[in-house]
Amino acid sequence: MAKERSTPRYIKIAQDVCGKILTGEYPEGTLLKGRSILGASYGVSPETVRKALNILEKEKVVSSKRGVGVFVDSVLHAQEFANKWKAETQIKDKYATLEKLLNEQKALQEKINVAIDDMKDSFTYQTTEAVKFSQVEVPQNSWINGKTVGEVYFYNYTEATIVAVIGADNITAPSVGPDFVLHSGDKIIFVGKDSVTFDRVLSFLTYGVINQGE
Repeated sequence: MAKERSTPRYIKIAQDVCGKILTGEYPEGTLLKGRSILGASYGVSPETVRKALNILEKEKVVSSKRGVGVFVDSVLHAQEFANKWKAETQIKDKYATLEKLLNEQKALQEKINVAIDDMKDSFTYQTTEAVKFSQVEVPQNSWINGKTVGEVYFYNYTEATIVAVIGADNITAPSVGPDFVLHSGDKIIFVGKDSVTFDRVLSFLTYGVINQGE
């Protein structure tokens, strides 16, 4: 896991100075303390303070006068700087949340893949008959679209056992039950014990139940 990057000290100092301007601790026109004094109060070097003040000067929050020092220039610009940083922080938080969810999804998908492989092994080694795993995609505009596995009596008409369903979003649902809803584009992984199971499943998904008298 990548180590989270912390906010540089000089940016934190810039934010703190900006906050004090907004609370009125540093009114407009205030001459800020020297870099050495500010550095000592924050426990950092004068160079770090210089970087912080440079940020605020670029944002027109403060202005420097050669030989005099740095003055608070604009509360309005301080508010704009604070709003901008808040927006950037929110975006970073959203990216972090999304990254966390994607990592969780990846970890879950890996567990599902392991479970499917384990299920395959169980079918292979715990039965005396040969078991063939097949995959078929539910056709577009299939009559089965939006219906549940139990509603269409999938096993009754196909004699195939669904091991898992891979959705159009590539998320795998293992060991689906009778209430699982099938959709066009889903990839169904199933097992059957005869050579015509695949054809039977494909015909069922495409045409439904064909009466013998027709």
